[in-house]
Amino acid sequence: MMRTIKLASYFFKSSARDRSDFFWLLVFPIILLVILMLIFPSLYEPKEVTFNLTLLSQDGMFSEIIEKVFRKLSEGEHRVFRLSVLKNIDKNLDHEIERLKKKGIDLIVEIPEGFDAQMLNWIMLNNLGITASPPSINIYSLKHNISSESAYLTVKNVLQKLELEFIKRVGYDIKEVESETELIGTRSTFSYIDFIYPGIVIFVVFMTGLFGIGLHLTWLKESGILKRIMVTSLPKSRFIVSYVISRIYLIALQITLISLLAKFVFKTTVNPLSPPFIGYTLLTVLCLSSLGFFLASISKTTSSANAISQILNFPLQFLGGLYFPVSGVPWAIRWLVLINPITYLASGIRDALGIIKSPYPLYITITVPLVWTIFCLLFTIKRFKLEEA
Repeated sequence: MMRTIKLASYFFKSSARDRSDFFWLLVFPIILLVILMLIFPSLYEPKEVTFNLTLLSQDGMFSEIIEKVFRKLSEGEHRVFRLSVLKNIDKNLDHEIERLKKKGIDLIVEIPEGFDAQMLNWIMLNNLGITASPPSINIYSLKHNISSESAYLTVKNVLQKLELEFIKRVGYDIKEVESETELIGTRSTFSYIDFIYPGIVIFVVFMTGLFGIGLHLTWLKESGILKRIMVTSLPKSRFIVSYVISRIYLIALQITLISLLAKFVFKTTVNPLSPPFIGYTLLTVLCLSSLGFFLASISKTTSSANAISQILNFPLQFLGGLYFPVSGVPWAIRWLVLINPITYLASGIRDALGIIKSPYPLYITITVPLVWTIFCLLFTIKRFKLEEA
């Protein structure tokens, strides 16, 4: 085990001494984060947000209490909502949905007809010990819209935490109805440092996968060093494990430097020690490192590996949503977004950290990178076996 660690340390020190690797893998990500934060200062500075909300209300005691709460939150200089209250739901619902699709409003809250009667009936049945379905409030939001989704989470939180006795005892459900649109909301609904920090973490792992693993292994193979290592008494398993550990050292150093800068200079609220952050970071390392091994397996020369890396580098970064949300792109480009593993890694980690809601289910953001990992590793193993034969 000690020999494996020593060999891993040797590989790590060799990369650290290389000026090109030192700059592109350690210094450049820091420069990139600083540049992005200088370009987008308005996104970095948190701002007060006021959401445009339409409340479709009803007559009745419970409906009026809910309406009063939203009116109270719509008063003063630091109000949460710009509120519009409408009574005739049948007449106004379709019109308000059209306004929602055109971004005229951020959210529609509908208290359905008969809500008060359902509430009284439910309270009575619960007092009798009879389990019944609670009444629902419908919320209409825009799919893939940052502003609308933020408004939805705010309203949901308000309804769940109202300090009213009937809310505490009843605790009714909130049913979300999404409009089919893919518009992106305002950029002031979140802190850009919280958004970009996980993206830069994925970026440094991606750079290490392409250049620190793919290009480096190809150079070892082309120069004959890899072949000479394989004919020595050094077991192949020890070489592979040592090489992987050396890359983990490098990635850990990269993430530590980026995290310190994001936390203490740009004041991110993201906790790098939280389970979601650690979990998705490990998945990112697994997926994008396997992509590096895949690149080394299909490249015969350093020049070809470098060319393939450059072709993959920028499209996968920008279409993966590392620096800004990717939505509403033409279908000619959309398929590149959908097959890109970085798309799911970036969406998954940001959703898990509560930064921005992912357009993909949780299991998809985990499954797609794992499928890429398995494919790349199996292909690499088969290719290297064929080369040995």
